[in-house]
Amino acid sequence: MANFPRLAIPRPNRRTVILVLGIATVVLVAASIQFTRTVSALRAQRATGPNWSFPSRVFSDAVPLTVGRTVPDEYLLSELQARGYAEVPGSPEAPGTYARGEGGYSIVLRGFPDEVDPEGGGGPERVVVRLQDGRIIGVERAGAIAGAPPPDVGHPPRLEPVLVSMLFDEERMWRTYVSLERVPLPVREAIVASEDRRFFSHIGIDLLGAVRALSVNVRKGGIRQGGSTITQQLARGLFLGRERTVLRKLGEVPLALGLEVMLPKDQIFEMYLNSVYWGQAEGFSVGGIAEAARWYFDAPVESLTVLQGATLAAMIPAPNLFNPFKDPERVRERRNAVLAAMEKTKHLEPGEAARLGAAPLVVHRGQTPVERFPSYSSYVNDALDRLLRRHATTHFGLSIFTTMDIAWQEAAEHEIDAGLAQLDRASGGRRQLQGALVVLEPARASVLAMVGGRAAESGTYNRAFQAQRQTGSAIKPIVYAAAFANGFTPASTVADTQVTFGRGKSAWTPRNFDGTYHRQVTLAKALESSLNVATTAVVEQVGPHRIAEVAGQFGLKDLKPVMSIGLGSNETSLLQITSAFTVFASQGMLRKPSPLRLAVDRTGRKVAGPSEAASSAIPPGIASLMTGLLQNVTRYGVARALHGTYGFDRPVAGKTGTSNDFHDAWFVGFTPEIAAGVWVGYDRPRSIGQQASHTALPLWARAVGRMLRGFPARPFLSDTELEWADINPWTGCLADSMSIAEHTPFLIGTAPISTCPPDSLYPYEYYGADSTYYGEAPDSTTWTDERDTTAVPDTIVIKLTDQDAIRTGE
Repeated sequence: MANFPRLAIPRPNRRTVILVLGIATVVLVAASIQFTRTVSALRAQRATGPNWSFPSRVFSDAVPLTVGRTVPDEYLLSELQARGYAEVPGSPEAPGTYARGEGGYSIVLRGFPDEVDPEGGGGPERVVVRLQDGRIIGVERAGAIAGAPPPDVGHPPRLEPVLVSMLFDEERMWRTYVSLERVPLPVREAIVASEDRRFFSHIGIDLLGAVRALSVNVRKGGIRQGGSTITQQLARGLFLGRERTVLRKLGEVPLALGLEVMLPKDQIFEMYLNSVYWGQAEGFSVGGIAEAARWYFDAPVESLTVLQGATLAAMIPAPNLFNPFKDPERVRERRNAVLAAMEKTKHLEPGEAARLGAAPLVVHRGQTPVERFPSYSSYVNDALDRLLRRHATTHFGLSIFTTMDIAWQEAAEHEIDAGLAQLDRASGGRRQLQGALVVLEPARASVLAMVGGRAAESGTYNRAFQAQRQTGSAIKPIVYAAAFANGFTPASTVADTQVTFGRGKSAWTPRNFDGTYHRQVTLAKALESSLNVATTAVVEQVGPHRIAEVAGQFGLKDLKPVMSIGLGSNETSLLQITSAFTVFASQGMLRKPSPLRLAVDRTGRKVAGPSEAASSAIPPGIASLMTGLLQNVTRYGVARALHGTYGFDRPVAGKTGTSNDFHDAWFVGFTPEIAAGVWVGYDRPRSIGQQASHTALPLWARAVGRMLRGFPARPFLSDTELEWADINPWTGCLADSMSIAEHTPFLIGTAPISTCPPDSLYPYEYYGADSTYYGEAPDSTTWTDERDTTAVPDTIVIKLTDQDAIRTGE
């Protein structure tokens, strides 16, 4: 026998052994801690896995039904209809129905059982709402619905928020997390019987199941059963993906054991039901049992029957192969096998599987996710991008509650589309005009409605907040606010005679729209009549840099401090200029506009919301003064057609704007309830051919008029903070019986106290388009703007009225 030399293997000393064991222990503990943290994050949907991501859902605002709230009949009906409530005769019984009665409505509210909304949740309930003079005078809570979750009695009843869109990632995984309690017991039993009969007794791996699967696969000559437990399948979805390899299969085992240590069985099963891939739906991947129920049966998960549960269970191993829409007979065969397994596991009585299996396979294709209001949703997405990582908004299943008034959003989209079509017809329809609308609640700057263009679709350009265009005269209120903050009053006068600024190629001569000029004019009249030359005189006296500084306080940042700043030569968005006007309606305070009421994760933790910060743009008194003066713009000035022609019959303050060559038309206005802005133009700038008073103004009137239909007309509270005086709009003196008078607001103690001398009562000097002076206007009581062809060329014959002396422009 050969002698082999002994190998010299060093024996480890005690210190080395301890060191190795210590390192191994540290590694295991660190891995355990990391695994625990990862699982906790996955469970709370603050992390993602290969088959574990959830799109966020965007909801409209709710409508609380509280005593004292202003809710006209028209408004309540529009809110019910926008939510799909059906009117029924007699007494409504089903959630989502209502009946009209004497003095009120009987409504079966749907409730909001599946969301974490701090303003209310719970199941459906009956309420009786009594109205009088456009207000809720009584709300009676008439009880819950039998068999439904109890209503939330800790909050006032309300018309529930409505799902309006979902924020997907590039894979478009359509999945909504639901709790285990919402899944009917027979459905759970069908899935356990089909996928993992010993789920509630094994430790994450099932050796008997694995042997059984191996036996079936050998007998069938291919892979027929996978042998993975529900826990292993969940581990695969959370950590490994759907790819089938030996290494991946081996990796499931320690992960499954770890999940069993960390989570109770019910939690594992709940996460599993929400992770399962259930096939494709018209470009979306269907994930989780809630959306599988909606896609294959057009039903909420709570209503699934044992047959439907068995059908879904049958699809799990290969959902694209076992597609009930494409191969119903194959799926029916698989379904019946699941029913047989349920009978074998004592979840069905003997013979019940055969009885149920005789039924045909019945499926009903549901609706895929629809982005109901793309303009608003794109703005929500943009707002969230500034607050959260995009990954969070498209993967973590956030519930995003917005400030959208769904009925007003519907009205806004309809009226903007219809109004633009009418403008197209009036212009011959050669090209389609575009338009946009923003509606804000002034006190909070909440975005109530937004239209980014006609017939907006998902992913299209949103002209409400993305387009930057010249504002024209819509910027002028900020110029005058700056002047009043610097010591001017509405009775202060400036020259309205042409002046050229700069020299050579940089020379610029502002012109009034109608080519008419005046020796002097009050600031009140210059704003009301939108006089360009007088406004430029104000800019010159206050200083363009100061105007730009004040504009920045209104949220209009980085405007170029040039002499034309007061005529709208700078560009801004419709949202920005509308937000700036909320300063006048909210006592001089600026708040950043936001579409968000609240964004929460699945646990109810707040992850985003509107900024509560507010800054002072102008003193409250100046804001009240501007509100009064902008009301006069709609009474006597360039926006007077709002009342006279377009029938807007409530207090409103606002300003038109038309940019150079009629490229852009604006009207931004506000009532005591809302602030709204409209823009009209072409995406590629070209002349509209008309002023804003004929384009943007009628669109604003029809959209806002429809929204406020039925609401009582309220005066501005700021009116009581001012003193009003009848002044001569050209001299700034108190008016007497011999002069024109306009009712003009002033800060208390600043109104003029005397009339002008008789020889200065009629200083209506006028100029032609070539700036030639032609003397004083005649003393008369009527006026026209027709040209006198017998007089000196370009002479304008001006005859006076009690309200107007000069034809005005934009």
